[in-house]
Amino acid sequence: MLRTAIKPKWLALLVLAALIAIAFVQLGRWQLGVAHDRARAAAIEAAGKEPAVEVTTLLVPHAQFPPAASGRMVTARGTYVAGQVLVTSRLLSGVTGYWVITPLRLRDSGAIFPVLRGWSQEPILPDPPAGEVVVTASLAPGESPTEGSYPADQLGSVDLSILVNRWPGDLYNAFGFAQREQRGATAMDPAPLTHVPPPRPDTGLNGRNAAYALQWWVFAAFALVMWVKMVQADHRGVGTRPPVPTIERTGASKQD
Repeated sequence: MLRTAIKPKWLALLVLAALIAIAFVQLGRWQLGVAHDRARAAAIEAAGKEPAVEVTTLLVPHAQFPPAASGRMVTARGTYVAGQVLVTSRLLSGVTGYWVITPLRLRDSGAIFPVLRGWSQEPILPDPPAGEVVVTASLAPGESPTEGSYPADQLGSVDLSILVNRWPGDLYNAFGFAQREQRGATAMDPAPLTHVPPPRPDTGLNGRNAAYALQWWVFAAFALVMWVKMVQADHRGVGTRPPVPTIERTGASKQD
């Protein structure tokens, strides 16, 4: 079969089949990306339709972060206290800068809720608003620790295991991406900081586009399988070709 497969016509057809298979694989990957994006967009839209709830209804100080709370919009009423920190190497619109994390002592529980008040390109720690504020934020779990040494007011990640030792009192095992700050009915501008959009939630796949991706990959495999089948058919045709009949002379003519 190898001799059949290396015939010029089959090698040329193999190249064509391989190109078609590669194109189908790429189309499948594109559809898989669409499946992720559509599922994520649907999750963001659904989360946006849910009303913001008081943070204390979802979280308990020092308790494990509930996975279902990721991305939920919450309100937190309290007073900012001392202890702000910068989180280094954070991108916003393709620019590297810093997150400003500020401890908010909640009025009802007295526990500390870390608030990501905003982003700055420069390592600055502007004074937070004084007095009681209401923060509307998107919940997120704490981040993994990072290696390396940092100045006293900087961290490599939102490592709550460090903050719990720096900030006095109880600490919620979560932090919030502040989207709005209010004093009474008045909204406050976070300048010179810029609000950080909440991260996209981890989601599954959009079923329809995932099925399209699978179909493209089946087509890719089918193109190569068909090439093998045709080579096998050609090989069997050569091996089983019936012998050409010959006419044998049985004797000389009697008319001689």
